[in-house]
Amino acid sequence: MKEEYSKKCFFCNKEIIDKKTLEHIIPNSLLGKLNIKEATLTGEYSIQYSRIKVPAHSKCNNNFGSEFENQILSLLEDTDNLHNIINNDDQRNLIYEYSSTPIPLITTWLSKIYYGLFYSDFLKTKNEDWRNLCFEIINSQNFILTQKAYQLNSGFNLPSSLYAFKTIKTDFNLKTLIYPSTILISINGLVLILSIADGFLCKNYLNSKNMTNLTSFLMENDKLKDFPTDLFALAEISALRLNIPKSPSFTFTDKKMINLSFNTMVQNPNEFYRVDAKQIEKDRNKILESFGVKIS
Repeated sequence: MKEEYSKKCFFCNKEIIDKKTLEHIIPNSLLGKLNIKEATLTGEYSIQYSRIKVPAHSKCNNNFGSEFENQILSLLEDTDNLHNIINNDDQRNLIYEYSSTPIPLITTWLSKIYYGLFYSDFLKTKNEDWRNLCFEIINSQNFILTQKAYQLNSGFNLPSSLYAFKTIKTDFNLKTLIYPSTILISINGLVLILSIADGFLCKNYLNSKNMTNLTSFLMENDKLKDFPTDLFALAEISALRLNIPKSPSFTFTDKKMINLSFNTMVQNPNEFYRVDAKQIEKDRNKILESFGVKIS
């Protein structure tokens, strides 16, 4: 099974017959700028960031090559502007198609990193239990749909809620959650969180008022030395997703994805799909504890 996946393209899921290339999950140029090329990501085993690679067709690799990476690096050069772009975009579109604008680019990039980490782990780990879990993730319906989106020339772009927060803490951080599928990256004080393939349901629930309250809370506590601003935001958004009593739903046309996640036949959707704030708090605290954050 491992041998089979070592010959499959991470992007399009087709067998690699010609020369195989290896795609860096996080661009080397970005690792160099952050001075973490030789830093170690520790999970089920330890590996340098620069060694996290996945097999790919040379053509597919080129699609995520220098041009795509340069666009990402350019966006990350001005974190204030990127923060504003993400927070001033509603994102909740019905029709979802290819675009080279910032939000689809960042969504594609974060999704690539998320699935790439588990794909790389599946090929490299010696822990059989962890390999089996990674196998489930890279064979999940979400990743299959993500690869289909790529085949339609839409990047790794399923409708996913993207968030950006600011923090005075500038350390690099990378965290993933398996359930719900979520990734966090903190770069130079910019916190990016993607709720993968949630159909924008999190964006719908975490509306302007709730978002303002969360942002204010994070800003007030960010000044505290030991307050984990990025992890708290990750835990809050992930806990919300766990408690939304609705499932994302997508369909594909020839070149487009249609987000059906907001469709409902109930007469009182606001009441029927109400979330439990107390349960969200409990789940948020559990997630924080899983990252070693003590809840007082």
